[in-house]
Amino acid sequence: MKKYLIVFGLFIIILAGCSSNNEQSLENDTGTQQEKQEETNSNETNSDKKSEEQDQEQQDQVEKEKSEDLTIDVSAFEMGYDPDKINLEVGKEYELILTNEGQIFHDLTENDLEVQVTYMSEMPEHSFLDTIFGFQKVYAEGDHGDKKNDGMKNIHMNVNAGQTVSIKFIPKEAGEFEFYCTVPGHKEAGMVGKFIVKE
Repeated sequence: MKKYLIVFGLFIIILAGCSSNNEQSLENDTGTQQEKQEETNSNETNSDKKSEEQDQEQQDQVEKEKSEDLTIDVSAFEMGYDPDKINLEVGKEYELILTNEGQIFHDLTENDLEVQVTYMSEMPEHSFLDTIFGFQKVYAEGDHGDKKNDGMKNIHMNVNAGQTVSIKFIPKEAGEFEFYCTVPGHKEAGMVGKFIVKE
């Protein structure tokens, strides 16, 4: 009988030990599962943040490209423009930036294209005295006023050597329209370009 009691006692001890190990193992498994869940949640949060950052970067890039597409840099020089062909779309607002890289006064004028001018930087006077002789007057002709009384104007920009000016405008009609420098002799020498406006 003693043997049975000893065996039974050992059996109870073994069961208690197994139970304790199972509880520990269960606790370890539960802890591991919680850690894995927290890690998964953390990874998902980081992934969401990265995704949001990438979305924002893409949106910023699109906005930058749109802005760049609507900004047109033109250089004036003796005797031409670069670029001399400018593509536009009806209804979009463009900023035309004119820089005079030449040594003398130039302008950029287009008298037929109907545009709505939304901004015009300060521009130099239309005339100046020739610095060599001190009396010869050189000037640029062109109408800065309203074509009609509805805010529509033509494009006309004056720029001294080394200066940059700008104008913002919205083309109101499609077609091909020549622009040129109105200083006497410049257009005839080839200082011309073209706006190509599409619907």
